[in-house]
Amino acid sequence: MPGGLLFIYSEPGSAVTTEEFNDWYDNEHVPTRLPIPGFQTWSRWVAADGKTPDYAAIYDIDSPTVASTPPYTDLAKTRSEREKALIARAALFDRRTYELLEPVYGPKDGPAYDPAKPGPFVCVAEIETSPENEEDLNRWYEEEHMALIAKVPGWVRTRRCVLVSSAAMGSEAKGGKPAKFLALHEMEDLSVLETSDEFKAAAGTEWSKKVISNATVFHVRMFKVLRMWEGPK
Repeated sequence: MPGGLLFIYSEPGSAVTTEEFNDWYDNEHVPTRLPIPGFQTWSRWVAADGKTPDYAAIYDIDSPTVASTPPYTDLAKTRSEREKALIARAALFDRRTYELLEPVYGPKDGPAYDPAKPGPFVCVAEIETSPENEEDLNRWYEEEHMALIAKVPGWVRTRRCVLVSSAAMGSEAKGGKPAKFLALHEMEDLSVLETSDEFKAAAGTEWSKKVISNATVFHVRMFKVLRMWEGPK
């Protein structure tokens, strides 16, 4: 069965302080997920582009079904009073489950790469196109785009995913489904995405321009790793 990814955007909003939000997330919310079978990695990220939502969480899971079956789904029934109150006040929790697509591009360090220590930066690219253009989108990634992205200084690893399910809550939750495809580009330095000739070359090809012009959704965010956890020994 294909591997999965659980990805959550979150925003405390004006009714929850940053300190309260991070204390709850780091010391209660993530720790309850550490012992759940099927969870492989646990990481939190903070915006590096000045945009909102301010936070993201990324969990590698054995398969998308891990996030839709017990014991993970049982967590909603056993929330602490603190968690219930904070979730009710927070501005956004936007939860998406994805299926990982093959191949995984990289990592640059090969077998030395530690998936529990990603980043330290990630470029999150959401894209959707019309059904008749999906084959072209996938061919662009496989035959051109990733070969060029891998030449960008500081590039570490890229994974592509396809959306399985999504749900959002909070005052800043928006209607509709997220984009069908997600790419996570791990980088050592985000500035190269603005300054390097290699990235300009990757983004400036005629095929790249065609894919982006055909996209019905194209949304890019930048994050810096905030914290990572090790699973149970």
